[in-house]
Amino acid sequence: MKLPSEVFCTILLLIFADNSKADIPGCNYFDTVDISYIERQNDSYLYDDILIPASLTGYYEFMDFGDGFIRPVKKHLRACVCSVRPCIPICCPAKNFLPNGKCEDGLKEELARFEPYIYLTSMDGEERVPLTDMAIIRDEFWDCDEMIFISDFYYFLEQVRIQNFNKFGLIVWFQDGTFWVTVDLVLKKHEYCLYRHNFNSDFPKSMWLIVHRCRTDLLPGYLEILIVSSICNVLTIAVYLYIKKLRNVTGKCIICCLFSRFIQDLITVLDRLKLINAICSPAGYSLYFLLMAANLWLSVISYHTWKVLTSLNRVEITYRFLRYNVFVWSTASIMTGSIYLVNHIWENDPSQWNWLPLVGFIRCSVKDWHSSVWIYISGPSLVLSTFNVTMFTLTAIYIWKVKGNIKKFTNEEEERIGCINFDSQTYLQFLRLSIVMGLTWIFNVIPFSARFYIFWKWVGIISDYFHSAFGIVIFVLLVLKRSTWTLLMES
Repeated sequence: MKLPSEVFCTILLLIFADNSKADIPGCNYFDTVDISYIERQNDSYLYDDILIPASLTGYYEFMDFGDGFIRPVKKHLRACVCSVRPCIPICCPAKNFLPNGKCEDGLKEELARFEPYIYLTSMDGEERVPLTDMAIIRDEFWDCDEMIFISDFYYFLEQVRIQNFNKFGLIVWFQDGTFWVTVDLVLKKHEYCLYRHNFNSDFPKSMWLIVHRCRTDLLPGYLEILIVSSICNVLTIAVYLYIKKLRNVTGKCIICCLFSRFIQDLITVLDRLKLINAICSPAGYSLYFLLMAANLWLSVISYHTWKVLTSLNRVEITYRFLRYNVFVWSTASIMTGSIYLVNHIWENDPSQWNWLPLVGFIRCSVKDWHSSVWIYISGPSLVLSTFNVTMFTLTAIYIWKVKGNIKKFTNEEEERIGCINFDSQTYLQFLRLSIVMGLTWIFNVIPFSARFYIFWKWVGIISDYFHSAFGIVIFVLLVLKRSTWTLLMES
């Protein structure tokens, strides 16, 4: 009997939680940092000039994100650094993470230049503490991060007694890193981090805080399907290049579209495996460029298919494919250049952070959370998908009318047989056209926030799985059909 997924996950969480307590007694997971890359010296470890005794270290085989999600990872050594010094989390973009776990984004130089500090208040009085004297935990950005502005608050140590806590505007910062803002905002250490470009303003009277709203992970088997799909894309491209009769304008457009999808999927796989952090930003902009190019090629295929099928002149116009290339690659370049400029100009301005594409921050890709996604991805995709649906509808109506007119010239028996052939052949033809003309990609414009509702969540899951296997579907529909095999045998 299968256990429900919720029960199974709960059991795993309890197991991992027990392991966490056993590894470093009395230390919360979120008080630890990865020190796998640091060599042991005299029964201690030196982490950012902080000497941590070996008794405060332990091995972990998971990552805890604090939102009920635990990811099994390779066994690694962690140290309870917050037991040695007060901690403060400051987010690090994916593009600045080094293979050894360090973050090279210029934070140390910025702290040395501006010398920021905070006030820690205990029962014994108030103490001004420079950030350079604290243990700085370099957090990752999460998928649904949101920037908020906080001003006029006070910091308190864990020992402070909470009295008259209903006082308006009072914010308590415990030594364990928890923010408690009356009843309006309660943030534990793993639920927020400071933004790096914070310290040249009115800090610490006011600051920009990044709040972790949610975290997503890949669907089971998603990467494996994506890899198989990429292989199928390569095979389809090879077949179309090998068979001369398939190297017409439509075939060339399909090749360009599948090539864009192949490189796009390859970058996605490498990004998810964290193998391209060294070239995270260039890979992210390339990913966006290829995403837009692939969508544009689907629209070009839709337009060209409609044009060819409804035109009386079947002779291919000279330079048509060249014109398509100019349109697709130039449009994709302009769109990519636009998001690059937006990121480059406003990256250091926290007030604009929520509206930035954030390439290289959360992952090596454009963020897919917040209303701004309609500017960079969903909006353009919706326009192109609507165009594709329109072209498919016009093409389907034309084919239906032509098939209907042909039936009028047959006798009653032939008409009956022809009707059966019409159903099977036409519907299969419509299926191929709907896939090649990119009809299904309209489901990718469903807002990420809508996936919190059960219906749209399942629509999104089905869409994600289907489009991860898009190369497989194309291979089956275009290569494994009888006419293609006949051409392949004759070549």
